[in-house]
Amino acid sequence: MPAPTGPAPTGPAPTGPGAPAAGPAIATPDRRLRVFVSSTLEELAEERRAVRDAVARLRLTPVLFELGARPHPPRDLYRAYLGQSDVFVGVYGDRYGWVGPGMTVSGLEDELELSAGMPRLLYVRTPAPDRDPRLSRLIERVQADGGVSTTPYRDPAGLAELVADDLAVLLSERFSRAAPAPPGLAAGWLPTPPTPMVDRTAELAAVTGLLRDPAVRLVVLTGPGGIGKTRLALAAAAALEPERDGTWFVDLAAVRDPADVPAAVAEAVGVSAEGSRPLLEQVADRLAGRRALLVVDNLEQVAAAAPDLAALLSRCPRTQLLVTSRSVLRLRGEHDVPIEPLGTPPPGEVRPADVAAAAAGELFVARARQADPAFALTADTAGPVAELVRRLDGLPLAVELVAARVRTLPPRLLLPRLDRALDLGDPDLDAPDRQRTLRATIAWSHDLLDERGRALLARLSVCADGWALDTAEAVGADDGDLDVLDVLSDLVGHSLVTPTAGDGDEPRFRMLELVRAYAAERLRERGEEEATRARWARHLAALGARAGAGLAGPEARLWRARVDAELADLRAALRWAVATDRAELAVRLTAPLVRWWWAHGLLPVMAGLAEQTAALPSAAALPPDLAARLRWACAALRVTLGSPDGAVDLLDDVVTDARLRDDAWLLGHGLTARAMTLPPADPRVVPLLDEGVAQLRRSGDGWSQAFAGMLRGAVALARGDLAAVDRVDGEALELARAAGDDRIAALLCDALALSALLAGDPARAWARLDEAVALHRCTRDLQGVAACLEVLAGLAVAAGRHAAAARLAGAAESARAGLGVALWSPHRALADRLGEVLRAGLGAEEERRERAAGAALDPWQALDEGLAAARA
Repeated sequence: MPAPTGPAPTGPAPTGPGAPAAGPAIATPDRRLRVFVSSTLEELAEERRAVRDAVARLRLTPVLFELGARPHPPRDLYRAYLGQSDVFVGVYGDRYGWVGPGMTVSGLEDELELSAGMPRLLYVRTPAPDRDPRLSRLIERVQADGGVSTTPYRDPAGLAELVADDLAVLLSERFSRAAPAPPGLAAGWLPTPPTPMVDRTAELAAVTGLLRDPAVRLVVLTGPGGIGKTRLALAAAAALEPERDGTWFVDLAAVRDPADVPAAVAEAVGVSAEGSRPLLEQVADRLAGRRALLVVDNLEQVAAAAPDLAALLSRCPRTQLLVTSRSVLRLRGEHDVPIEPLGTPPPGEVRPADVAAAAAGELFVARARQADPAFALTADTAGPVAELVRRLDGLPLAVELVAARVRTLPPRLLLPRLDRALDLGDPDLDAPDRQRTLRATIAWSHDLLDERGRALLARLSVCADGWALDTAEAVGADDGDLDVLDVLSDLVGHSLVTPTAGDGDEPRFRMLELVRAYAAERLRERGEEEATRARWARHLAALGARAGAGLAGPEARLWRARVDAELADLRAALRWAVATDRAELAVRLTAPLVRWWWAHGLLPVMAGLAEQTAALPSAAALPPDLAARLRWACAALRVTLGSPDGAVDLLDDVVTDARLRDDAWLLGHGLTARAMTLPPADPRVVPLLDEGVAQLRRSGDGWSQAFAGMLRGAVALARGDLAAVDRVDGEALELARAAGDDRIAALLCDALALSALLAGDPARAWARLDEAVALHRCTRDLQGVAACLEVLAGLAVAAGRHAAAARLAGAAESARAGLGVALWSPHRALADRLGEVLRAGLGAEEERRERAAGAALDPWQALDEGLAAARA
């Protein structure tokens, strides 16, 4: 702005905008497109020269007031110059400028007011600690009006670049003249990731396939932080770049206010603010007619701006948006592509090739070799690497952060330190702040939730392995303070919770393990952990009670699937109940699911917990029925684990109590367990078992009756009463089939096969054995395979192949030892009899060698070899 010292302005009226039309025109020296530059003279002399040169380089005419340059009053001069100019450029520093006689504002403010209606570019020096308050108020008023933006600059050189770029864009759009776009912006720009993308072949094909469809305008890649959304979006954009007129990358990671999104988009495509038109309208002008792709990264924290982006699409029919967000946008026409974690190696023993074939293993190896070129997948490292990536849920960022530590710690030493995985940092200095640690990555998403979402996420962290909707409602609502279904949907939308396929119509949900660890910290901070765990455990106990009845009914398959899905939570809840001295809750969690615990081979684990529960102070106050159930459980598990003598007194108490209370179910199980503490030849065994079966029949529990019948048939087999075996086990087999229990059915088929073999009927024996093997394979029951191996050993003995029989017996013995279970007394009698035959045929030393060779075999491998040899 001019700062003249002469008399008050007088002379002809101006002809520019806002000025009266009368009076002679005072022309500038040429007729090129004119750019009027407003600034203080002395303070901004360097900036004035820089702007003048920038304008001249664009072959435009800079118009600047210079004191005394022409014989006209200052105010008339600058108003006339402004009236003949096409573009207004204002540059502001510290000074407000001179206020002439008869004026209420300075010439600087007067020029700005008179430029209304012209294309305007305004630049404000930053910092300016000594700025005149009047100038500060003027700048704030301009910013508040919103008709034009103010661009900060630091030095004259930077100002010149800004002016040149902004004028080029403004004139090309405003006046439709060919002006060169700023370098790199004409056809777009995509950043290059520092490391290559691993796998994602299917996802990349899905995204590019969608974007090659002109009818698809908006594709959103969703998933939790660190899942690889940005890298996949860049790969898709790069693949499509040759097919587009322009491809631009819009990074919103640093944007916090949705109102700033249009400016970020405009900056990415090289559009500067001009006049009072909304920025996205100006962006639409640039993109209109082009087949353009905008990659908008990290939209989740400014998702309120999504409708503005949708409006941009409506103005640009050939433009598409590829958005990455941790939450869905909920816009019409949105195509959501959820990004899942990388595949992990299968559980169990793995080879190096198995690890390398899994995408998460491939990523771990690539990142580990980047940190330590000497790292290699070997037989020693394959197992720990597989376990690491499995426990990290295949989350790419987590895998990369852990793999980067192999230079310091080998994988086997990283495993026990995974409890600190949230705080593992990225050693790369250029990593985004939000991804420097897993904690920061998850916190970024957590902070976007409202209080309801944070509360539910924290409470659901008690679920060890996912949950069904009824669990979420029971655990998540504290006295009905949340609409759980609504908030859960929001958590899914934010990619902090993932829906998974449930059995039947029952959906399930889960968190990544690292998200659960973070949410558990928040639960402790809220002071709600104990109350939430109590609701969770009580819900599971109630679920177990319903399941116990359902497992014996027509919906047994659905109930088995539901309880199978709750295995980890039931075990975790039971451990918590024992650790916090809640004996009644512990019994209610376990008692209704006896058959289920047994079917899952968890009796050794349950034995320890039963003994711990019985020793709790609160166990003394158990209701009589629950106290009796607990005594029976402790006793029956002692029998199962090979300590029958320690169970006798407990079982006698159980039987007495059950008779007094007329509890047919408990009495039947107490009698059959008591029978298993005796040798099969003891005269008390058969009466105990027969009464036990009768009581269980009276209870109406067909499964328990089949179980007791299986024990009664085993005693008959040990005694050589083959007719009784066929009758008792045949009845029990029908009951097991009716109850839908393939595990008991398979064991009964083993027993019937052995009975047929001893009766000299190999054809019937093979028929039963084939049925048993098919059921064992279906249930993957190691205890049942051990029984089947002993039947095959009997077949081998019958064929005179004692060495093969000893190997099969050794494999069976090893399988039981691995499970931690012992043989029941009648089965022990049969096994002892087999041992006597083998020692007679081979000699003690040879029998031991062959048994040891069989024990070294995998039980399923031994089964396959035994079947092949027997058939041959």
